[in-house]
Amino acid sequence: MKNDIEKQKFYYPTKFLLCFLTGVCMLVFSAYSVEGMAAGKLAVVEALQQVSRVTGVVTDSEGEPVIGASVMVKGTSKGTITDLDGKYSVAVKSGQTLEFSFVGMKKVSVKVAGKSVINVMMEDDAIALNEVVAIGYGTMKRSDLTGSVVSVSADAIEQMNPTSIDQVLQGRAAGVQMTQNSGMPGGGSSIQIRGLNSINGTNEPIYVIDGVTISGDTGTQTDNALSSINPSDIESMEILKDASATAIYGAQGANGVIIITTKSGKEGKAKINVEAQYGIQYLPRELEVANLREFAYHSNDIYDALGYGKSSLFADPSTLGKGTNWQRAIFRPASMHNYNFNMSGGSKGTTYKLSANYLTQDGIASGSDFDRITLTAGLDSQVRKWLKIGGRATLSRTTQTVTIADWNLINSAVRQKPNIPVTNLDGSYAAPEEQDNDLSNPLAVSRLADKNNRKLSVRANVYATLTPVKWFDFKTEFSTNVNSDETHSFVPTYWFNAWSQNSEASREETIQNTYYWAWRNQMNFKYKPTKRQSINLMLGHEMTERESNRLYGKRLNGNDRLPDLSAGDALTAENSGYTDRSAFLSFFGRLNYSLRDRYLLTATLRYDGSSNFGDGHRWGCFPSVSAAWRINKEKFLKDADWISNLKLRAGYGHVGNSNVSQFAYTSVLKNIPTIWGNGNMLSRIPNEDITWETTKSFNVGLDLALFNNRVEFIADWYYKKTDDLLLILSLPGTTGTNGTMNVTTQAPWDNVGSLENKGIELTLNTVNISKRNFQWRSNLIFTLNRNKVLSLNTANAFVDKTYQTGGKDRIVTRTQVGSPIGQFYGYNCIGRINSAYDLYDENGKVKIALPEGLTVNKATGVWVGDLIFEDLNHDGVINEKDQTVIGNPLPKFTGGFGNTFSYKGFDLNLYFTFSYGNDIMNWLNMNIDNPNERMYNITKRAAVDYAKVALIDPNGSADNIYNNYVVSGAERMYRILPADPNQNNRISTRIIEDGSYLRLQNVSLSYTFPKRWVARIGLNMIKVYANATNLFTLTKYSGYDPEVGMARDQYSNYSQSALLNGFDTGRYPSPRTYTFGINVGF
Repeated sequence: MKNDIEKQKFYYPTKFLLCFLTGVCMLVFSAYSVEGMAAGKLAVVEALQQVSRVTGVVTDSEGEPVIGASVMVKGTSKGTITDLDGKYSVAVKSGQTLEFSFVGMKKVSVKVAGKSVINVMMEDDAIALNEVVAIGYGTMKRSDLTGSVVSVSADAIEQMNPTSIDQVLQGRAAGVQMTQNSGMPGGGSSIQIRGLNSINGTNEPIYVIDGVTISGDTGTQTDNALSSINPSDIESMEILKDASATAIYGAQGANGVIIITTKSGKEGKAKINVEAQYGIQYLPRELEVANLREFAYHSNDIYDALGYGKSSLFADPSTLGKGTNWQRAIFRPASMHNYNFNMSGGSKGTTYKLSANYLTQDGIASGSDFDRITLTAGLDSQVRKWLKIGGRATLSRTTQTVTIADWNLINSAVRQKPNIPVTNLDGSYAAPEEQDNDLSNPLAVSRLADKNNRKLSVRANVYATLTPVKWFDFKTEFSTNVNSDETHSFVPTYWFNAWSQNSEASREETIQNTYYWAWRNQMNFKYKPTKRQSINLMLGHEMTERESNRLYGKRLNGNDRLPDLSAGDALTAENSGYTDRSAFLSFFGRLNYSLRDRYLLTATLRYDGSSNFGDGHRWGCFPSVSAAWRINKEKFLKDADWISNLKLRAGYGHVGNSNVSQFAYTSVLKNIPTIWGNGNMLSRIPNEDITWETTKSFNVGLDLALFNNRVEFIADWYYKKTDDLLLILSLPGTTGTNGTMNVTTQAPWDNVGSLENKGIELTLNTVNISKRNFQWRSNLIFTLNRNKVLSLNTANAFVDKTYQTGGKDRIVTRTQVGSPIGQFYGYNCIGRINSAYDLYDENGKVKIALPEGLTVNKATGVWVGDLIFEDLNHDGVINEKDQTVIGNPLPKFTGGFGNTFSYKGFDLNLYFTFSYGNDIMNWLNMNIDNPNERMYNITKRAAVDYAKVALIDPNGSADNIYNNYVVSGAERMYRILPADPNQNNRISTRIIEDGSYLRLQNVSLSYTFPKRWVARIGLNMIKVYANATNLFTLTKYSGYDPEVGMARDQYSNYSQSALLNGFDTGRYPSPRTYTFGINVGF
């Protein structure tokens, strides 16, 4: 078996890699000496040549001086910046060219030609069409793009001041739906680019950070791979959406690619930036729960229904106050501190960048916080005219307390009764004194128990680029990403009372180390057959390997004062572990052809080999082709100078997905302990025929810019079809597996069907007003996506997802042919029996379907005050055959819009996000909205508005249904009867709510002091700002937050499930945050 596995691995010469790294390091350290020698020779040459001084003034279109504009001698590192009056002075040789540049303005080039005074007027550059954007394994001018690529700039990041980079994507990029799965500090998010592409696997894009690939699994509540990245280090983010743009990444590009470029140094004297932020966070809204008096009245009603009379605890509810609001006990105002340090600079041919970040953030709920320390260094050096070398390295350490999530304490706080105090009179923690109340004291547990995640991450790359001739260059790059994740959990012994105690201290530890490396070599050819044609060809080769090792241990009966695994009882020990390894070997290429700068063609091809598949299925081929026509360059539009850009785009391509378990194609044995000793058994049922998921995509787009780029409109229509969907099969129990990944033997993977996504994306950017001292910009993002399953080769042509509660699995979503992924599944509640006439027709016959086995009976059957469920198959009985799709968690459309106002040094930005047409299954409400719940709390609406049944004739019989009627109660609330034979609280449309919302996501106000002021005190820049997030939300949803995201899969190793989208079990709410900061440049 071992030999068979070893045959499947790719072997690479590690000695060569070590030599390569050693050589690159030597080149880096030699950069300074080489540069010094070159500088000495240059000084001698310059002394022999004629040099004159050129002076002048740089102004804007309004005649005002441009302060701090860069004035550089083209082709050299010589230059200066303009002073407080816009003046400059620079030494230059006759015939050389001066280049004038400033952020937000068009670059101006002027040839000296013997002039001694050169005055320049610079124009605003509303939208820089010629900006360079990152694409797969290279860069390209935006005007030359043929695929669908959208950018998020450093300015957008700066306006929002996020703690995690994924937060910037919300509503700011067409085709990208970002939803926070948790508002917990360091918590995860769900990001989909152009819909859901997979049923069982991750739907997250991959992230390429300075050439280093990071898995796109951003987690549910506690895990977020992007939380270790300092947002202040980011220069730009490019989102590659269609297959013509992502096919260059082959099997990794099925869910889209997000390329993140970090800031780099620039030639010139050292620049230092120091930034400090302070923030305060609050819970935006509380759930409206019953206070003590309301709860007491309701409890007495339940006791009356049971025939017990009034509760002994609540003899006279009118004398009671509000009691304990457990939400206010566990939620709190929380502070946040964030500090950034940046230093950059360089001399001729060599630049460097250093940065450091420290973030500490308390959570708004007790038992949650997050700390991050990040150090980054970068160096680039042109050591020879034909050789450039460089590298980046980032070290990150994060610590996250997740006790609140691990114990689901928010759910407990909402459900706990208001008659339980937080503490006793002596200061000790209080708790319920009922044997069957398992909620204990949420605040006490959050403080006594401790669960934290610690992650150490190292991300680095080094490269060397050789350019022997102008038309050819060769680049070799080695990158690595190493993560060490530790999870520590400790629960001490405690005693609140006889029913709320923990007699056994427990300690759990999990250590998981993940190693990733990639070595890439690529060649770039540039060829111009004629003046009107250009051809760029890139050929590349890449090999990667990923290894993950995990160890888990647990012991009971530990020492409260020594929370260490070794202090526990060895006889109670539990342990497990595994090693997972995979490898890729890839060949790729891209051809760009341009004719007359009007007709653009791009073709890519990638050939991937993966160790995740067996012989005959190991290799996948992923081609793409795209074209663009720049219509505004045509002669018939030469006089239409008001059209800055008009381009049609079209593209088609294939991408793949190989996200399956290691060696799913072959038999693997695992060792298990038994009372008779250790033994081996089958780890999973193999399937030799599994192969890649393949997504074929077609895209048509229009880029339009008008009036000197003051109006930019981008529209895209796309269609994607994914075939050979990878899924773990659900097999009969007789096979010894139930299709989940936590059982002894895992069911096999298989390719089970296909699905499609199609949609429209619109982006509108405008410069509404642009004056000397005032500017107003607006933007609008609109995304519409439709998802549908086309085929499923499963036994019943559907896939059900269950969620366990009360020890019972209940179907909550169904994925079936002709419908989107993960539709909510249950019964359609069509009304309530308010009187006998809702139950019987004029002939005295029952006119509605009753649950199977029930009759009309006050105590044991259906009665006035019960809910009515639709009999879909018209067989006269309500049973599982009447379940149907009851909601869709996928929105009809999403987006965002914003406005930015600039007046002198002031900048004000307001940004809104919205989602429309998505449903939420409010699972939490099944507990807190159930009027028959005796032991736990209930919402105020249920306490007041449950269906109260009264007698028409008080002297008549209560058992005569015609003498009963509902005197009051909310429309979908039902009667009190703890036995609930009608199962009124079953999964139905009663707990499905509209999740649409409009949110003021971000408001930022900043002031940048005039440069002429700060220059007088020796500084380069001073900026102060205030920022607010999640200021208000307009929604009909009754939960904490309509931004629910994906819930954790209870049975899968995947941290989030597309089949549990919009499923709210008590999500940690997103906080309302106010941040104040100052940024000083030296």
